[in-house]
Amino acid sequence: MLTLYDHPRSGNCYKVRLFLALIGKEYQSRFVDVLARKNQTAAFEQVSAFQQVPALTDGGTAIWDSHAILLHLAHHYAPEWLAPLPRIGAMHAWLSVSANEIANSLQPLRLTRVVGNAEAAHHLGVSEALLDIPGMQARTDRVLRRLDKRLADNKWLAGTDAPTVADIACYGYLALAEEAAIDIAAYPAIAAWRDRIPQLPGYVPPGP
Repeated sequence: MLTLYDHPRSGNCYKVRLFLALIGKEYQSRFVDVLARKNQTAAFEQVSAFQQVPALTDGGTAIWDSHAILLHLAHHYAPEWLAPLPRIGAMHAWLSVSANEIANSLQPLRLTRVVGNAEAAHHLGVSEALLDIPGMQARTDRVLRRLDKRLADNKWLAGTDAPTVADIACYGYLALAEEAAIDIAAYPAIAAWRDRIPQLPGYVPPGP
């Protein structure tokens, strides 16, 4: 049985929950109260090297990082979610966008609004005085414009006929864009893509 170490408000955890639902894979969930620092234990470090959620155990294997988990699940249980060889580079590139550009713009911007600046600063590992919210907003707009341009010419991010794990990776926080006070209507191709994903069989919405 798969075990997912989870927090209901985490966009990274939502990516994994969504993908597990889309591939119809059963799992048990273990709530990790990161706001109460319940992740900061030696026991949890054995599962997640950086004491972060999500983490997944699959038999005797522990996997941490949402993108590593998505790839593990796809390789082992749902290879149809991997891009064919000619497009696999594009799939990995957009996984990287989720792990880098989105993770350094929309993700922290949402965090400041959901848990407040002090808690956001703690999770980002900086002092509250160093939070650059206007910079986050500018980076978010720049990233979303790039994504919108890509999706204006491609139904799915990897340029494939069907979604891949790259779409799920990027969707995790784009599904929560309104929580960062982002008007997604300003990015019509992203809005259309966001409307396509809930039509996939097995889809589950974000939230507790």
